[in-house]
Amino acid sequence: MNILKLRILVLIDKYHKATEVAETLQIKQPTVSFHMKSLEKEMGATLFSLQQGRIMLTEAGKKMLPYAKQILSLEQEARQAVDEQTEESQSLLHLGAESISGMYLLPTIMAEFAQQYPEWRIQLEIQSPDVIKQLLKEGDIDFAFLDDGESLLENTVAEPVASDQVGIIRSASAETSKSLDINGLDTLDKHIWVKYSGASVVDSYSSLIKSHLEINSWEAVKQVVSGGDALAFFPACGVRSEDRTVPSVEWLPFPEADKKKSYYQINIVYQQDTYRNMMQQAFLDFIRREGIRTS
Repeated sequence: MNILKLRILVLIDKYHKATEVAETLQIKQPTVSFHMKSLEKEMGATLFSLQQGRIMLTEAGKKMLPYAKQILSLEQEARQAVDEQTEESQSLLHLGAESISGMYLLPTIMAEFAQQYPEWRIQLEIQSPDVIKQLLKEGDIDFAFLDDGESLLENTVAEPVASDQVGIIRSASAETSKSLDINGLDTLDKHIWVKYSGASVVDSYSSLIKSHLEINSWEAVKQVVSGGDALAFFPACGVRSEDRTVPSVEWLPFPEADKKKSYYQINIVYQQDTYRNMMQQAFLDFIRREGIRTS
């Protein structure tokens, strides 16, 4: 039994003519007759009778009529629910980012995109790089933002959208400034170090020092450094993004670092050869056009 057969039953009760039912459903009259006979065969009963040129429902047909109407009503509700969900999902942009770009680079570009397209909503998921790649692979996010040190998944494309540098932060107070000595790897152990404990592009630098405190929040790392004599390896964009007249920390390049290695790129990563709706394409074009500012 299919929905079309039930529609024909309901419409026969309304019009009593196969030609009018065919016109309403925009199908041929023989098709209506075929489905009427098919429905009777399925139900094992005579549902229709011809009386004075009009098609009427038999007693069995009348018994079936309210159930047919109920099924058609449920089918309409189901379609409406699916349409609403589809419309909602198409108006929601899902982004995923590792911690640095998620905290310091994306918020500004998201705000600018939202201002230009206020009818669309954006959802940002900040997780470890491995989790973000898994979300992209499973189709749970539309775009991922990862540093160029991360290996790419199969059938994905990466486009660079920003460049940043890893260095050292210290308290902006004069006392700390006078005592800082980081000229040479052998001098690193003279200082107290705070380490970001999550996975990030800073990991290769953090391995050079013995951390006294590990925190899985960049802002908490910054606060610890700003309040004392501790140092931390830190992305430059995390300090440049401060909107304070008097900065809490000062960012410095690490003298021992190879400049080529201390710089890294943030890529926008997406599935290759995958259909993008109007909102997803608009965001990709926006990112390509505007880029992401790191200062």
